[in-house]
Amino acid sequence: MTASEDWVYNLERLREFQEAYRLPVSDIARQAPAQALHSLRESAANAPGNYRQYLEEAIDCYEASAYRGAVLMVWAATIEHIYSVIEGHQSGFKLIEVENFKRFEKSNGYRKISKKNDLLYVNDKNFFLICEDAGVFNKNARSILDDALNTRNRCGHPTGYAVGREEVVIFIERLINNFISGAMIDWD
Repeated sequence: MTASEDWVYNLERLREFQEAYRLPVSDIARQAPAQALHSLRESAANAPGNYRQYLEEAIDCYEASAYRGAVLMVWAATIEHIYSVIEGHQSGFKLIEVENFKRFEKSNGYRKISKKNDLLYVNDKNFFLICEDAGVFNKNARSILDDALNTRNRCGHPTGYAVGREEVVIFIERLINNFISGAMIDWD
């Protein structure tokens, strides 16, 4: 057999193998985004009123291919959910303030936290550190939030960054499955 005959023979064997062991192939490019949209719809339907509108708007943005908007709305819902967890904990704001004071008392930007609106004055990265210190979530959860914050910032500021549909799917599912669902939140 010559090299070209050998190549043709091997190609024919490959075709026979593929025919014999054919597996159904779904279009993952359509399936994954549809599943993310389903997760988002389900989360919106079950969400408390204080952040349901963010998730509903994220659905509208995603369906219109306004992916940056979807990222911003899911981010807002996630942060509001974490705020609600703190607000709903018996000593939530006291525990958060204890850790805030320990970590940032000597900082020029230190600000006492005693109610939900005070959290608006803490930048997100510092907020995540305080939450980790207080036991709201662990280091792995903080790392996920830090990564998501970077994506949120690229989408929310004029950086020229073009977020793709698959990245948005990952962003949405990561925050919904780990935070909005409560899976990585250690406080009840």
